[in-house]
Amino acid sequence: MTTFTPHHVALTVGDLDASKSFYGYFGFRPVAEWSKSDKSLTISHLRKEDGFVLELFHYADDGTRPRPEFQVGNNLPEIGVKHVGFSVPDLERTRSEIIEAGIGEVTPIARGRTLVDYFFVLDPDGMYVEVVNDSRDLDPDSPLRLSDSPNH
Repeated sequence: MTTFTPHHVALTVGDLDASKSFYGYFGFRPVAEWSKSDKSLTISHLRKEDGFVLELFHYADDGTRPRPEFQVGNNLPEIGVKHVGFSVPDLERTRSEIIEAGIGEVTPIARGRTLVDYFFVLDPDGMYVEVVNDSRDLDPDSPLRLSDSPNH
């Protein structure tokens, strides 16, 4: 059977330079870029040391569009990709470092319904990026089943 490895996530961004700087904080570095001859579209690939790629699409007219209004998690009830998440060993320290770096608005640390501790930081376009500490000891042979039922 074929083994699938995570390769990339694609985002459309309003300010390519601001997004490169923001995602650079998370360890992404520019490795490739393509631009249409009239500069109406630029596609930039940023890569982490582990090989994971963030593909940024920037259309020249994006800067004139209003910033989208996202809710925490990027409008979870709507169908589609919602956010990118990064795992860290020390959530409180990382949150403090991000606040000190001033790279974007940061939410409080919370525990999710699936028992993952997390916070969000807003990127330059107002999209939520999740930072998590997942200390669960999960086993695919015995998946964790949770519910809002008081019996669980």
